[in-house]
Amino acid sequence: MSVSEITQRREERAALITQMRGLIDAADKEKRDLSGEETGEWDKMDEKVKAITADIERRERLEAIKPTAALQPTQVPADTAEVELRKAPESFAEYRTMSRGPLPQDDGEYRSAFYKYVAHDVLDVTEMRALSKATSAAGGYLVPTSFERELIRIMRDFGAMRDLATVTTTSSGEPIQIPAEAGIGVASWVAENAAIPETDDSYTQVSLGAYKVARGTRASLELLQDAAFDLESEIANSIGASIGITENTAYVVGDGSGKATGITTQTTAGKTGATGQTTTVTTDDLIDLYFSVMSAYRRNGTWLMNEGGVKGIMKLKDTTGQYIWSPGITAGAPDTILGRPVRTDPDMPVMAANAKSILFGDFRYYRIRDVAGFSVQRLNELYAMNGQIGFVGIHRTDGKLVNTQAVKHYANSAT
Repeated sequence: MSVSEITQRREERAALITQMRGLIDAADKEKRDLSGEETGEWDKMDEKVKAITADIERRERLEAIKPTAALQPTQVPADTAEVELRKAPESFAEYRTMSRGPLPQDDGEYRSAFYKYVAHDVLDVTEMRALSKATSAAGGYLVPTSFERELIRIMRDFGAMRDLATVTTTSSGEPIQIPAEAGIGVASWVAENAAIPETDDSYTQVSLGAYKVARGTRASLELLQDAAFDLESEIANSIGASIGITENTAYVVGDGSGKATGITTQTTAGKTGATGQTTTVTTDDLIDLYFSVMSAYRRNGTWLMNEGGVKGIMKLKDTTGQYIWSPGITAGAPDTILGRPVRTDPDMPVMAANAKSILFGDFRYYRIRDVAGFSVQRLNELYAMNGQIGFVGIHRTDGKLVNTQAVKHYANSAT
């Protein structure tokens, strides 16, 4: 895996896009639509472009991950000193004091005990004490930090919101208030020796809670006992995928009832398609959406849409005949529309009547709040008659857009 290989794949994609544009340019020159044969050829190349794009994204994610041994269980030295059990806090203030500093699951003792617990649930006294340092009231165990990073990485693969949003992690789950600017004070020209008028900024507060996402799964006793494979990676992939899909859907379209509030439910319209545009968007629509966002947010703006939306936009040109969509050629360079990066998300609505199918703006103003970390419970007895062990993965999170001026949407027409 190297940057040169990624660049080569990007060049392959660029060559295909040039051929696709050649078909459109030829039809435009003759003032006609693509023929059936040309449409079929264009669609085949489009599928290849999508496949290469996905491959590039996978390669770039792998390139960004530095090799580490942190995911491997750490052996506990034989002469390890006995670990004192953590005293339960008697008040919230005491809990906050105890929660400061590195999380207890960061040390080698904890990692070793956690992986042994997951695979075999056979621990000696010292290991049990190491594991009990992070025991939750519900009987779960916080996963090691390295394992949590792997879970979050996998979660990011199932949607764009965690990459684009501002993510805050708190040690406890009480609601937190995020200030949101509602209005800016007005400055005035003031004559010499005249009184300076006072005007204040106005702020509102957005409350972020701690909704619980959980997933249960089972593994056979034989599988866990043999464990001749990377068990923790299997668990991370399984739990991370399911939780990532569920959370990202809420961050995009969630109704806020027992889950995060989706960004599409909070944005205001920057542009609405004209009658007849139930499944289409025009160049002028995108320009209007772009300029509906204030320049302060536009300069850091990103386009977000379903992958199907990109397909139509790839064909759009401006008044000078230039394509408004440009592919990223060099490694790490994003595709762009009107010079701003494009991201796709499987949870963004497809183009349909009244659909909020395209977002544009500064997504840093969507705030995701995570609580503490992931926890895992091992259920020894529940499925014992079937020779299975159950596992429950739990994560607590919330998300809201704290500034509705920062991101706006394009809505397809109703009819």
